[in-house]
Amino acid sequence: MKNYFHEIGLWPSADGIARAYVIGFILSLALTLIAYELVVQATFTQQTIIIVVALLALVQFGVQVRFFLHLGGERSSRERLAILGAAILIVGILISGSLWIMFSLNSRMMPDSEQMQDYMNAQLGF
Repeated sequence: MKNYFHEIGLWPSADGIARAYVIGFILSLALTLIAYELVVQATFTQQTIIIVVALLALVQFGVQVRFFLHLGGERSSRERLAILGAAILIVGILISGSLWIMFSLNSRMMPDSEQMQDYMNAQLGF
């Protein structure tokens, strides 16, 4: 009896699964070690290190998606990739909206230096 998810194409076939996991693990490990060495050695400027580490993170995300989530070029993978894209969009909207609200409230709630000085002058002390 076959797995239901395998029948509808949502479960990757068993052909080459172990090989894909090993390749993905080795690539992920290599990318992590490269980023670690860049930061520890600090041979480049801080801005260059940040850019390179961010690019390595994007490459690692691609490796994770390809080798562990099995999102390739086949039809079922494209459908799952669209779902992943929608999820990433929703999470991005939630994060950016939350940051926007927090920074907006921070700028509205924090008194400027003149207001703070007036408040401190009006207080009689402890």
